[in-house]
Amino acid sequence: DFMPVSATGVRGFTTRFQLYTVPGQTHYNMTRKLVLRGVDGVVFVADSQWERLRENVESLRNLDENLKEYGLALATTPHVLQYNKRDLGHVAPLDYLEYLLNRGTSRVPSFESVAVEGRGVFDTLNTVSRMVLVREFGQAQEARS
Repeated sequence: DFMPVSATGVRGFTTRFQLYTVPGQTHYNMTRKLVLRGVDGVVFVADSQWERLRENVESLRNLDENLKEYGLALATTPHVLQYNKRDLGHVAPLDYLEYLLNRGTSRVPSFESVAVEGRGVFDTLNTVSRMVLVREFGQAQEARS
């Protein structure tokens, strides 16, 4: 899926975000690689269900591998984690998800979500957008926001 979004001006520039979503299944790997070309920021959406934890870890590793093909690294690319489907009954505790998925050299922002209700979605997008803008325009812009 693709959704263009225009935002407010930053230092005289009109910011535009192009949001892409791709499935995590391995047979979509070529599509994921294409979407990552020229990426400025990433939201990694993890399925909170216990039975999806292994796929989450595999998908996160695959994301880092795909970024490396473009000379990027997850550790240096603005990104956030979103733990989705928190409304379901058989989900892993938040601290366990953090242990599995948010243990890089420095932890990144993470959000609980119920995407079908919109809960946690805008906080996630707002945070990754700010991270991208800070990287592009520097810390001074963050202080003015």
